[in-house]
Amino acid sequence: MRSSTDEWRLKLQLERQKLQKRIKQIQQDEQQETASDQTDTAHEWENADVRDGLLTVVVQELKQVDAALERIDLGTFGLCEVCSEPIAEKRLDALPFTTYCIQCADSQH
Repeated sequence: MRSSTDEWRLKLQLERQKLQKRIKQIQQDEQQETASDQTDTAHEWENADVRDGLLTVVVQELKQVDAALERIDLGTFGLCEVCSEPIAEKRLDALPFTTYCIQCADSQH
C-alpha cells in the first residue's frame, strides 16, 4: 500500500529537522574547536577537513530533502524524473528524496 503524500511530507520534514540539527552541531563543534587553545595544528586541520566534508554531505542531503518537499507541493513526488513512472515505495522508504526509479538509476551509472 502506497503511503500518502501527507505521510511522505511528515517523514521528509522530520528528516529535514534532523539534518538541520546535524548542521548546527557541526558548526558548534567548529566554533568550540576554534575557541579552544590547541597546539596540534595538523590535528586541527584534519578535524576541519573531516568536518567540512561532513558538512558538505549534510547540506547536500538537506537540499535533496527540500527538493523532495517541493515535488510534493508540485504533485510530482514519487515519479521518476527520467521515465515518469512511479518510484517503488521500498526505494522511497530507503531514499525518500530520490528522483529516479531503480531501473533509471541503474542506467545512469
